[in-house]
Amino acid sequence: QAIGSSDGSSRIERGSSTLCCSAMATQPRESLSRNTSLPRNSQLYSSLGGASAAGGPPGALAGTHRYIKGTSIEKPPNYDSGDPWAEIVWHPMNLLLLFLPMGVWAWWHHWGALYVFWFNFFAMIPLAKILGDATEELAASLKNDMIAGLLNATFGNAVEMVITVQTLRAGLYRVVKATLLGSVLSNTLLVLGMSFLCGGLVATRAKTGGDDKRSGPEGMMPLPLTETPSTVDQQGLMINASGVSPSELATAWGGIEEKIQSFSVLGALVNTSMLLISCLSFSLVTVFRSVTHANADENYDQEILLPVSRISSIIIMLAYVAYIFFQLVTHKEAMSVGCPDDDGEDDGSHLSVFKATMLMLVTTVVVAFSSELLVGAIEGVTEKAHMSDHFIGIILLPIVGNACEHAAAVRFAMQDKLGLSVSIAVGSSTQIALFVVPFSVLIGWACGRSMDLDFGTLNTSMITLSVIVLLSMVVDGQSNWLQGYLLCSVYAIIAVMYWYLPDYSHDT
Repeated sequence: QAIGSSDGSSRIERGSSTLCCSAMATQPRESLSRNTSLPRNSQLYSSLGGASAAGGPPGALAGTHRYIKGTSIEKPPNYDSGDPWAEIVWHPMNLLLLFLPMGVWAWWHHWGALYVFWFNFFAMIPLAKILGDATEELAASLKNDMIAGLLNATFGNAVEMVITVQTLRAGLYRVVKATLLGSVLSNTLLVLGMSFLCGGLVATRAKTGGDDKRSGPEGMMPLPLTETPSTVDQQGLMINASGVSPSELATAWGGIEEKIQSFSVLGALVNTSMLLISCLSFSLVTVFRSVTHANADENYDQEILLPVSRISSIIIMLAYVAYIFFQLVTHKEAMSVGCPDDDGEDDGSHLSVFKATMLMLVTTVVVAFSSELLVGAIEGVTEKAHMSDHFIGIILLPIVGNACEHAAAVRFAMQDKLGLSVSIAVGSSTQIALFVVPFSVLIGWACGRSMDLDFGTLNTSMITLSVIVLLSMVVDGQSNWLQGYLLCSVYAIIAVMYWYLPDYSHDT
């Protein structure tokens, strides 16, 4: 869709995910700010020189915003009606809260570790959703983009942080490391893979320039990166050499023929690069220990490994602070471009600051209590269910904090909003790797627990290779269902491997 075009001329640059309008180069900035054909995305509007959505100067506060955790990408609210309290309290997933009193009852009457673990496991899923919704509503009620972004950047993974603290208190360091790495794996492989797969297989109605209200080219079929001759029709859609448009090709296979989805490359590459930096820090500490531990004495961990891990954690945390400053201050518009708003604007309804704060505090207390029961039953589960703690940490526990988020990412991909799905998957992984992992080391230092960054040869190799595979998938800003299937296959292989991995494998 041509933005601010007066003569209808538009083109799509080959190999690019941005729209270029010939009329914009000649149109003065003042006319752009008054042009009613500009998209309703306030951030893109402000970057073109116009006022903000609230009518103020560029960069002014634009009202209620909700962000994907770990990013500065705006997202639609999690409810359709105008009453967020009712939607949060009466959500169908809250039926799983019935397992919470059952888990407490099983713990109080000593029913066994299996009952306590599984009851609290299912109860934590809706609790994680409520805590995430409360954090979003508090950020939205503040009506300040900077504070909302900082709140999202620090408390976006509150459930993982609570589980980490409880597991550290129990001294289960291997479970802590496995849970953190499992959260990154589930987001980068399973969530992104399911989003690519479902988004590529679900047929959507082909939209032309007059019907598409989105502010960017996301969801449109981009031009191929080859030299195949092609043209552009009057609606701005690509027509291949045979003269067949994507909508005509789609009819043969129920709407999925030649379906390719696109997303913003900059945000995905920045997050993936940060993930690689985090993997580098894990790998360096792991290799350092394997090289220096051979002739070490009994004080090696306290005198060498722990100081190296703690100093490295501080450096990683500072890198996360720089990343937040990058996406909230210096490159906010660039990081949010290519992620369209919902078809309608946010109606501004949200919980009050008091209600959101109280809901977040109460839910955090309940999550802390339930997670303590859950963690306390892990050792009994590994003995009675013949399930290794590696499998529990890598595969099961990440489901607790990310189940609702996974469903949202897949739903956005099926609606051709793949940019939101990529931001959810990769942004959350970045927050865990750069913030929650060093947080676990530093909080262990404060609590007198010997938590380090030595994740073992197997774990570091697995997470590093997974991030490299992720980089190969997002580097071109395009996706199809086959890429999603391959990512899910890699995750299935990892799950099988950790199912058979015995607990006595120390080099993990």
